Amino acid sequence: MLFTAVLFTACSTNDDDDNDDDGSSGGSEFVTAKVNGTDFEAAQDPAVIVGATVSNGVLAVHGGKNNGETLRLTIGSYNGVGTYSAGESITSVNSLMYVTISPVAAWTTIFDLATGTIEITSDDGTTVEGTFSFEGYNAADQTTKTITVGKFKATLE
Repeated sequence: MLFTAVLFTACSTNDDDDNDDDGSSGGSEFVTAKVNGTDFEAAQDPAVIVGATVSNGVLAVHGGKNNGETLRLTIGSYNGVGTYSAGESITSVNSLMYVTISPVAAWTTIFDLATGTIEITSDDGTTVEGTFSFEGYNAADQTTKTITVGKFKATLE
């Protein structure tokens, strides 16, 4: 699971240093949130580590920091603007995940272990925007992390 999260963390370049209305520190792409109350903001320098894809009806959005911390959102039956829940049952096709590299660990909503919500507020076919929050569960050490006030804007690749 961790390998998959890291695999999908791609870099794109973006030299736009303007502040966005969301409070992110530059660039037109961003992923921000609070992880257990601590600010998370995807890297903007030396590259923007934010990406999004839609393939076979699956939307995947990710944002990473230079230290390897990553937030990943996946909607398995993506239908555009709307609200999607994750982790409400063992058969849920949607998931949210927070990953760290040091130590190697992942907190997720997969199956029915923890729940979350993704709201897609805009999708113009080029850029996707929205909000998210979730409680992630780490099966290895049986801990949870609470991710709140999540926001994202990413160019669809």
